[in-house]
Amino acid sequence: MKHHLIIIISFLTTITFGQDAHYWTEHFGTKSMLLSNSVVGSVSDLGAVYYNPARLGQIEKPAFVISAKVYQLSKTKFEDGAGDNIDLNKSKFGGAPSLVAGTFKVKWLPEHKFAYAFLTRYTTDIDFSTSNQMYGDVIEALPGEEYFSGRIQLGKKIKEEWIGVSWSKSLSENFSIGVSGYLTARNQSSQIQTSMQAYPENERLEMYSQKNSYSYEHFGSIWKLGLAYQASRFSAGLTITTPTIGLLGEGDVYYEHFSTAYETNSSVYELDSQNGLDVTHKSPWSFAFGVGINALKGTFHLSSEYYGAINYYTIMQSESFTGQSTGEVKSAKVVNELNSVINFGVGYNIQLNEKFGAYISYSTDLSAAIANDNAIDPRKDLIYAGSTFHSDISHFGVGLILDLSWADLTLGTTRASAEYKIARPVDFPTDDVDVAVVGSTDSKVDWSRWRFIVGISVPLFKQMADKWNL
Repeated sequence: MKHHLIIIISFLTTITFGQDAHYWTEHFGTKSMLLSNSVVGSVSDLGAVYYNPARLGQIEKPAFVISAKVYQLSKTKFEDGAGDNIDLNKSKFGGAPSLVAGTFKVKWLPEHKFAYAFLTRYTTDIDFSTSNQMYGDVIEALPGEEYFSGRIQLGKKIKEEWIGVSWSKSLSENFSIGVSGYLTARNQSSQIQTSMQAYPENERLEMYSQKNSYSYEHFGSIWKLGLAYQASRFSAGLTITTPTIGLLGEGDVYYEHFSTAYETNSSVYELDSQNGLDVTHKSPWSFAFGVGINALKGTFHLSSEYYGAINYYTIMQSESFTGQSTGEVKSAKVVNELNSVINFGVGYNIQLNEKFGAYISYSTDLSAAIANDNAIDPRKDLIYAGSTFHSDISHFGVGLILDLSWADLTLGTTRASAEYKIARPVDFPTDDVDVAVVGSTDSKVDWSRWRFIVGISVPLFKQMADKWNL
């Protein structure tokens, strides 16, 4: 298999599907999930703590919400990812992020409404690996044929959780105002580990091993101001969300590069590990507007949200270090830069009868990531991009809500999908070895995520008593 190498290096470093550059991937509240974020002006459940706190003043029967029974199936397919007509597939099934929210009262403020919320704002968990072994004239620079093996492991994790309190007050029969304040906790890590070995006819083992990784945690606060208007057949809402106000953060980086070199004495040994590094994390201003229109025995929901750009900045940077065998001075840093984006969503719900309601929706989820080369290259500066998923996502949702005597039961599903093409570069990363790939140099990436919702909204005890006529 001369000149043919079924191992992917820089290709995989750019494939990190998840919420590293998207703002509308998660939905909060059982009804709001099925309406795909189209509820800024018309949210009718405790998803209001996120979408528009001013709506809390207009919800007649606030409920204690647990939307934790959400499961998701995600699939990723790389067409020609490991060579011509050789696809790579990855599937994962498990629980999805949740919202837990409820209302409470302050005795000396009877005209004010309050709520608390725990929510997962962002989440990514990628664990991908591929390996191969072969015998043949794989590497031209080595004499004759050789045994060749290689393995790549790629991982990226992001989790950002918010905990906060919301306040709302009706200023008139139709108009209300609200504010949500959140403490945020973000954990992000990324690593790629590559190992390759060749055993040629001269029985001299050649090898290459590299590991690059970083991780950090950051704590901050975010505030959301909301305005809401409610009429008999029309509602509207406006929100402004502040950037993250940093409180504290800390991170670490790790780098290793070990390799031999055929017929030379330029073997490489480089190793560096640093922790306790300062961390800066930024998020943009956002402005959202939405309306709800009662028509055709149901309600149309329309919303749009603008997110501002974030200029190039450094999240975390290590001190310079000198490679033990090379004498080269290097430093690692994690950077980010985001475009401005505008998302929109549309949904419709109809009450089929006293017990059943149906929902359908669609929304965009545009990527804010800057399109550039984020591959890790040990021969260049160690620069890692914090946001790498450049493809736009589309969201669809459908479902039913059953009004029981003691709760509202939600059953539904949502689907998110994206596809695009990327280059399929393969390069054995030493200056002395030249390996090429035969055939197409593009790989088509198809990604999809199904979520299955079994939600429950339980009215507070007073509303339960009203339903049961106690």
